[in-house]
Amino acid sequence: MPISRFLEFLLSSGNLESYLERLVNAFNPAAVDGLMCRYTLSVGWDGKFYDCDFNQMLDLALPQHIFEVALAHLDGRRIQVDQHCFGCTAGTGSSCGGATA
Repeated sequence: MPISRFLEFLLSSGNLESYLERLVNAFNPAAVDGLMCRYTLSVGWDGKFYDCDFNQMLDLALPQHIFEVALAHLDGRRIQVDQHCFGCTAGTGSSCGGATA
C-alpha cells in the first residue's frame, strides 16, 4: 500500500509514479463489491470514524464523531478515497490482499 514508510521509499527512489500506474492497471472492478470500506468502519481511540484502516493511518476521518452520529447517518454515505485505494482493488482484491502480478 503506498502509504507511510513505503510511500516515503517510493518518493525517494523515484518509483511512485510507476507503482501507482501498476496499481491502476491492475484495477479489478469485480473486487469492489468485497472491499472492507463498503461494509465496515474503523474507529480510532478518540472516537473518530474512518472508512478503513488505511484511511485511519492517513488520518482521513469522517466528519462524524462516535458521540455525534446516528447509524442512519453512516448508511449510504460517500467513502473517502485516494490513490492508496487502488491497492485494495488490484488483482483479486480482497481488501488488504490485493495483487498486482
